[in-house]
Amino acid sequence: MVAEKETLSLNKCPAKLPTRTKLLAQQPLPVHQPHSLVSEGFTVKAMMKNSVVRGPPSAGAFKERPTKPTAFRKFYERGDFPIALEHDSKGNKIAWKVSGDGIGSPELH
Repeated sequence: MVAEKETLSLNKCPAKLPTRTKLLAQQPLPVHQPHSLVSEGFTVKAMMKNSVVRGPPSAGAFKERPTKPTAFRKFYERGDFPIALEHDSKGNKIAWKVSGDGIGSPELH
């Protein structure tokens, strides 16, 4: 009976009720590693407690590389080959500058 009287008295007096606080998302505590050991992966040192595994170096696959002029480009731009590209709505095709018998047509030269 005593417990019922105390709860009734708490409900009647709101000043005695405990105030609720909004719980904030807890941030993880910073981990202090005084003696951290930097090592490469797949080594014995990488399995130790205070070790930090270093990632692999950049391979440079997406790095822009300058193109070097090739001999084919030089000869094609100079017009040494008896072919040309024919731009069509279906795609690019090779157009021969010479006829089938080996004699070049004068209008294409």
